Amino acid sequence: MPRKHKIFYALAGLHLLMVGLFASHMGEWGRDAPLLKAASKIGDYTGSNNIFSFFAPALSDQPYVVYAVKDTSGHEQLIDLKGSSPDFTNRINNVYGYLTLPEGRDVFAASLARFVSRQYPGADKIRVAMVVQQIPDMSSYRKGERCRWRFWFHRDFKTSNLQTAQHAP
Repeated sequence: MPRKHKIFYALAGLHLLMVGLFASHMGEWGRDAPLLKAASKIGDYTGSNNIFSFFAPALSDQPYVVYAVKDTSGHEQLIDLKGSSPDFTNRINNVYGYLTLPEGRDVFAASLARFVSRQYPGADKIRVAMVVQQIPDMSSYRKGERCRWRFWFHRDFKTSNLQTAQHAP
């Protein structure tokens, strides 16, 4: 086997090792170790530190939800739920995926509005609005089509209605 091929195989193997390590949450093992810092830098440059480091055309659209919170004086604030952990981001994106299903949209939107109302007790109205990034399949991409954001839906909620709803035991 030519030397060039051995180098390419070694680099591919190293990349797969890095992907596996980051998928196992290597970053949480101890950030002060010099070897982990070096591996983290390599992961930053190669993209192997991203669990979703693949291109999957037309596999699934990417949902994004924004909340508009309005208080009784009419002051409006835009809210974007972001967590400090990748696990929170994965979980909230899974919930947002359910909002693309018409059957569950009203229930999930009301649940999210209630959650936001607890974070902002002075809110009078909450709007849950969703946009979706539509990803083309490979043949459309090769023909020049690119990802685009489209408005999906919105629901408005009065917090007085959300507060009276009770959780089932």
